[in-house]
Formats: sequence, structure tokens, C-alpha cells
Amino acid sequence: MILVIDNQSKFMDNIKREIEQRNLKYRIYRHSEPPDFENLNDVQGIILSGGPGDPYGPLNITADLLAIMNFDVPTLGLCLGHEIIAVANKGKISKLKQSQDKMERVFIDKENNPIFKGLNNEVFLRKKHYRHVTELPKNFEVIAHSEICPVEVIKHKTKNIYGFQGHPEVSGEQGKIIINNFLEMCEKFKTENTIKSQIQLA
Repeated sequence: MILVIDNQSKFMDNIKREIEQRNLKYRIYRHSEPPDFENLNDVQGIILSGGPGDPYGPLNITADLLAIMNFDVPTLGLCLGHEIIAVANKGKISKLKQSQDKMERVFIDKENNPIFKGLNNEVFLRKKHYRHVTELPKNFEVIAHSEICPVEVIKHKTKNIYGFQGHPEVSGEQGKIIINNFLEMCEKFKTENTIKSQIQLA
């Protein structure tokens, strides 16, 4: 099951559609909704959506933070979700000089990373944000950059935790490839943990 935190995203239907096309179950929580995560025992991945506001502002991001803290599973942060991952891991974000609302060329620095499987050394992603990560969190690395954002895509050095400043969920076929690569990681995570459980019970 994919745990989705909705930070008032306008693109939630796109996220749901990609999950449904892989026949995966999912549960959506509003960012401000009191989470009952103790009743969730089959989480295989987390998606933190984009949305208005920022992690330093009045937006309630309790559900986002609790999801990150409570589940050691593949995680994907989109735009605001990316910024939340950075701040939650002691990185820093700052305002841009100008708000971004366009398709932007993103240069892939780590082409062999599985999140970029099926892509070349660049991708065009929909951008809609006015903040960006200016200080990389400890234990994270930059795996793609753009002219506007040097820290465009990040990944934890040892875990499948990703942050995208852009919106792959509304970036055409290239974006769909990225989302599906992430969901494939979630499926693999579930399979591997099922096998481990069977071995422990044997």
C-alpha cells in the first residue's frame, strides 16, 4: 500500500492515476489530518505531494513528518514534499528571486540511479515553486540539477528517499517514467520484505 500525504496539491488526480495503473492500493491523508498510522502495517512506499506554502510557514505538515519518521520505506517528495524532506533532515530552503511556473530542462548527474531508468542525461519537468533547497541535508546527495536550482533532485545516500523540486506527475511521458520507476521500487520493497518474513517464519 502506498501512503500519500496530500499537501493541498492540484495534481493529486495525476498521482492517483499513476498508482492505480499499477494496480497498487493506496491511502491518502490530508497534511493536516490527524494520522492513525498505528493501524497501517502494510505500507510499502510514501509520496509527499506538492502544494502551496512552505515547511517554515503556517502550513501544518505533521502528517508528512510522522510518515517520514514512522516508516522506513521508499519515499518520494514532490516540490513541497521535496522541501519537507530537506528540512526534516536538517537541510535548508530559501526563496527564489522569481517564482517558477514552466517546463524546465533538468540535467541528470547520476544516470545509473534507478529512479532515472529509461531516461537519457536530461529530462523536462514541470516547475511550479518559489522556494528551493539551498543547503543539502546530511547523508543526501544531488542526483540532478537545473540552471535555476543546483539542488534539483536529491537522494538519501543509503535509502530510497528522493526529493524532486519539479512535478514528474504532470511532466508527460518522461515524468511518468520517473513515477513508475519509484512505484517499481515500492513493489520490489514489498516483495523483498515478504521473502524475509517467510524465511524468518521457516
